[in-house]
Amino acid sequence: MKYLDGARLKVFAGASRMAGLIGGSVTRDTGAGLDDLISGGLSHLVNAVRNAVFMALEHELAPLDLTASQLVVVIGAMRGRARTVNEFCRFAGIDAGSMSRLLDRLEAKDIVRRVRDSPDRRQVNVELTAKGSALYPQVMSIIARVNRRFLAGFSAEDAAQLQALMLRLLANHRDPEAGQAPP
Repeated sequence: MKYLDGARLKVFAGASRMAGLIGGSVTRDTGAGLDDLISGGLSHLVNAVRNAVFMALEHELAPLDLTASQLVVVIGAMRGRARTVNEFCRFAGIDAGSMSRLLDRLEAKDIVRRVRDSPDRRQVNVELTAKGSALYPQVMSIIARVNRRFLAGFSAEDAAQLQALMLRLLANHRDPEAGQAPP
Protein backbone atom coordinates (compact mmCIF):
# COMPACT_ATOMS: atom_id res chain seq x y z
CA MET A 1 0.00 0.00 0.00
CA LYS A 2 1.13 3.52 -0.63
CA TYR A 3 1.02 5.97 2.24
CA LEU A 4 1.04 9.37 0.61
CA ASP A 5 -1.26 11.71 2.46
CA GLY A 6 -1.21 12.82 6.09
CA ALA A 7 -4.17 10.69 7.15
CA ARG A 8 -2.60 7.57 5.77
CA LEU A 9 0.73 8.43 7.37
CA LYS A 10 -1.10 8.58 10.71
CA VAL A 11 -2.61 5.16 9.99
CA PHE A 12 0.86 3.91 9.06
CA ALA A 13 2.29 5.26 12.32
CA GLY A 14 -0.56 3.67 14.28
CA ALA A 15 -0.02 0.35 12.53
CA SER A 16 3.68 0.55 13.32
CA ARG A 17 2.95 1.15 17.02
CA MET A 18 0.42 -1.72 17.06
CA ALA A 19 2.81 -4.03 15.30
CA GLY A 20 5.49 -3.18 17.87
CA LEU A 21 3.08 -4.13 20.65
CA ILE A 22 2.39 -7.52 19.09
CA GLY A 23 5.94 -8.41 18.16
CA GLY A 24 6.12 -7.33 14.53
CA SER A 25 6.69 -4.17 12.59
CA VAL A 26 5.20 -2.29 9.68
CA THR A 27 7.60 -0.83 7.19
CA ARG A 28 7.43 0.69 3.75
CA ASP A 29 10.12 -1.73 2.64
CA THR A 30 8.05 -4.63 1.32
CA GLY A 31 11.00 -7.00 1.75
CA ALA A 32 11.37 -6.31 5.48
CA GLY A 33 7.59 -6.29 5.94
CA LEU A 34 7.30 -9.66 4.23
CA ASP A 35 10.07 -11.11 6.40
CA ASP A 36 8.29 -9.84 9.52
CA LEU A 37 5.01 -11.36 8.40
CA ILE A 38 6.62 -14.70 7.55
CA SER A 39 8.45 -14.86 10.89
CA GLY A 40 5.22 -14.60 12.89
CA GLY A 41 3.95 -11.08 12.40
CA LEU A 42 1.08 -12.21 10.18
CA SER A 43 -0.48 -14.48 12.79
CA HIS A 44 0.01 -11.88 15.52
CA LEU A 45 -1.49 -9.08 13.43
CA VAL A 46 -4.48 -11.14 12.25
CA ASN A 47 -5.11 -12.26 15.83
CA ALA A 48 -4.82 -8.68 17.15
CA VAL A 49 -7.34 -7.44 14.58
CA ARG A 50 -9.69 -10.35 15.33
CA ASN A 51 -9.45 -9.68 19.07
CA ALA A 52 -10.07 -5.96 18.59
CA VAL A 53 -13.14 -6.64 16.41
CA PHE A 54 -14.48 -9.16 18.93
CA MET A 55 -13.93 -6.70 21.80
CA ALA A 56 -15.80 -3.97 19.90
CA LEU A 57 -18.61 -6.41 19.10
CA GLU A 58 -18.79 -7.56 22.73
CA HIS A 59 -19.27 -3.95 23.83
CA GLU A 60 -21.98 -3.28 21.24
CA LEU A 61 -23.76 -6.61 21.80
CA ALA A 62 -23.97 -6.25 25.59
CA PRO A 63 -27.46 -4.64 25.50
CA LEU A 64 -28.70 -7.67 23.53
CA ASP A 65 -27.14 -10.05 26.09
CA LEU A 66 -25.01 -11.65 23.36
CA THR A 67 -21.28 -12.29 23.15
CA ALA A 68 -19.20 -12.15 19.98
CA SER A 69 -18.79 -15.94 20.10
CA GLN A 70 -22.55 -16.38 20.35
CA LEU A 71 -22.95 -13.91 17.50
CA VAL A 72 -21.00 -16.25 15.21
CA VAL A 73 -23.62 -18.95 15.77
CA VAL A 74 -26.54 -16.55 15.42
CA ILE A 75 -25.16 -15.14 12.16
CA GLY A 76 -24.39 -18.64 10.88
CA ALA A 77 -28.01 -19.63 11.50
CA MET A 78 -29.43 -16.36 10.11
CA ARG A 79 -27.47 -16.63 6.89
CA GLY A 80 -27.84 -20.39 6.49
CA ARG A 81 -24.09 -21.00 6.70
CA ALA A 82 -24.53 -23.90 9.10
CA ARG A 83 -27.40 -26.15 10.07
CA THR A 84 -26.09 -29.03 12.17
CA VAL A 85 -24.06 -28.89 15.37
CA ASN A 86 -21.04 -30.28 13.49
CA GLU A 87 -21.40 -27.64 10.76
CA PHE A 88 -21.52 -24.93 13.43
CA CYS A 89 -18.34 -26.34 14.98
CA ARG A 90 -16.56 -26.04 11.62
CA PHE A 91 -18.12 -22.63 10.89
CA ALA A 92 -17.09 -21.17 14.27
CA GLY A 93 -13.79 -23.04 14.43
CA ILE A 94 -14.43 -24.52 17.86
CA ASP A 95 -14.61 -28.04 19.25
CA ALA A 96 -17.85 -29.92 19.97
CA GLY A 97 -17.63 -29.46 23.76
CA SER A 98 -17.25 -25.68 23.49
CA MET A 99 -20.03 -25.52 20.91
CA SER A 100 -22.32 -27.54 23.16
CA ARG A 101 -21.78 -25.10 26.05
CA LEU A 102 -22.27 -22.11 23.72
CA LEU A 103 -25.53 -23.61 22.40
CA ASP A 104 -26.65 -24.32 25.98
CA ARG A 105 -26.28 -20.61 26.77
CA LEU A 106 -28.11 -19.56 23.58
CA GLU A 107 -30.93 -22.03 24.32
CA ALA A 108 -31.23 -20.67 27.87
CA LYS A 109 -31.69 -17.21 26.32
CA ASP A 110 -34.33 -18.64 23.93
CA ILE A 111 -32.29 -17.59 20.86
CA VAL A 112 -31.72 -21.05 19.34
CA ARG A 113 -33.09 -24.54 19.80
CA ARG A 114 -31.59 -27.93 18.97
CA VAL A 115 -33.88 -30.23 17.04
CA ARG A 116 -33.35 -33.86 16.00
CA ASP A 117 -33.22 -34.24 12.24
CA SER A 118 -36.31 -36.13 10.95
CA PRO A 119 -34.59 -38.34 8.35
CA ASP A 120 -31.50 -38.98 10.50
CA ARG A 121 -32.31 -38.93 14.22
CA ARG A 122 -28.59 -39.10 15.06
CA GLN A 123 -28.11 -35.63 13.63
CA VAL A 124 -28.98 -32.51 15.63
CA ASN A 125 -29.93 -29.32 13.82
CA VAL A 126 -29.70 -25.83 15.28
CA GLU A 127 -32.54 -23.44 14.53
CA LEU A 128 -33.23 -19.85 15.50
CA THR A 129 -36.26 -19.26 17.68
CA ALA A 130 -38.65 -16.39 16.95
CA LYS A 131 -36.66 -14.31 19.46
CA GLY A 132 -33.41 -15.23 17.70
CA SER A 133 -34.83 -14.31 14.29
CA ALA A 134 -36.08 -10.99 15.65
CA LEU A 135 -32.48 -10.06 16.56
CA TYR A 136 -31.45 -9.90 12.89
CA PRO A 137 -31.94 -6.14 12.25
CA GLN A 138 -30.22 -5.17 15.50
CA VAL A 139 -27.33 -7.59 14.97
CA MET A 140 -26.76 -6.42 11.41
CA SER A 141 -26.80 -2.79 12.55
CA ILE A 142 -24.19 -3.56 15.22
CA ILE A 143 -21.97 -5.43 12.76
CA ALA A 144 -22.16 -2.53 10.28
CA ARG A 145 -21.38 0.02 13.00
CA VAL A 146 -18.33 -1.92 14.23
CA ASN A 147 -17.06 -2.61 10.72
CA ARG A 148 -17.54 1.05 9.77
CA ARG A 149 -15.41 2.03 12.77
CA PHE A 150 -12.61 -0.37 11.75
CA LEU A 151 -12.71 0.83 8.15
CA ALA A 152 -12.68 4.54 9.05
CA GLY A 153 -10.30 6.40 6.76
CA PHE A 154 -10.27 3.62 4.16
CA SER A 155 -11.12 4.58 0.62
CA ALA A 156 -13.25 2.24 -1.48
CA GLU A 157 -10.00 1.21 -3.17
CA ASP A 158 -8.34 0.49 0.20
CA ALA A 159 -11.31 -1.62 1.30
CA ALA A 160 -11.31 -3.58 -1.98
CA GLN A 161 -7.57 -4.16 -1.67
CA LEU A 162 -7.92 -5.32 1.94
CA GLN A 163 -10.67 -7.73 0.94
CA ALA A 164 -8.67 -9.04 -2.02
CA LEU A 165 -5.58 -9.59 0.12
CA MET A 166 -7.53 -11.37 2.84
CA LEU A 167 -9.22 -13.60 0.26
CA ARG A 168 -5.78 -14.32 -1.17
CA LEU A 169 -4.55 -15.40 2.27
CA LEU A 170 -7.53 -17.75 2.54
CA ALA A 171 -6.94 -19.11 -0.97
CA ASN A 172 -3.29 -19.79 -0.07
CA HIS A 173 -4.49 -21.68 2.99
CA ARG A 174 -6.86 -23.82 0.94
CA ASP A 175 -4.24 -24.45 -1.77
CA PRO A 176 -0.78 -24.51 -0.15
CA GLU A 177 0.88 -24.84 -3.56
CA ALA A 178 -0.60 -21.49 -4.63
CA GLY A 179 1.31 -19.68 -1.91
CA GLN A 180 4.69 -21.19 -2.78
CA ALA A 181 7.27 -18.79 -4.16
CA PRO A 182 9.23 -20.08 -7.15
CA PRO A 183 12.64 -21.57 -6.18
